Amino acid sequence: MIQLNTTFKAYSVFLVSIFLMGLGISLVTLAHLGTTAITSTPYVLCLFTTLSFGMYTMLFNTMYVLIQILLLKGDFPKIQYLQLLVGPVLGYSIDFWSPYISLIEKPNYFFQLTMVLVGCVIIAFSIVIQLKANVVNNPAEGVVKAIAFKVNKNFGTIKICFDVSLVLIAVIISVVALGRVGRRDRFLVHTFFSN
Repeated sequence: MIQLNTTFKAYSVFLVSIFLMGLGISLVTLAHLGTTAITSTPYVLCLFTTLSFGMYTMLFNTMYVLIQILLLKGDFPKIQYLQLLVGPVLGYSIDFWSPYISLIEKPNYFFQLTMVLVGCVIIAFSIVIQLKANVVNNPAEGVVKAIAFKVNKNFGTIKICFDVSLVLIAVIISVVALGRVGRRDRFLVHTFFSN
């Protein structure tokens, strides 16, 4: 019974941390000064398609889990299948918070920068909570761990390469689809469950 309560508490804390992470990502992105490397490609894709930022985030997180399964095959721990819950929770969280945050007036650069800093603190706090919960990997971190394991390279090196690759993909998609890097005039006209 004690073990069950401890496990339930750990997973509850983990899910709360993912929901908080969505708040942080929404604050950073809707400050209109940029976004995180991990969310750069989903963000760019939502600017010219009918799917929301949260929905693309969910799809990318699901893809990261599938990549881990393909890379690790039998070495993929069964418990890590629970990573498949992260995408929907994070995606929903982003689409939950974003309409409210988009209503915030951003009178100047200092205010936008403050939004980014607050968002970064919330993201960092959510990561600390995830680590404390110690249940499953975040899919974006899990895929980096899987790649690092397969190529026998340092996690930090692969993480930098992974993040840079995502940003470069986002830039290329943005330039091809929008004719420029990023766009502020259209965002979140649709949310996770609206389509």
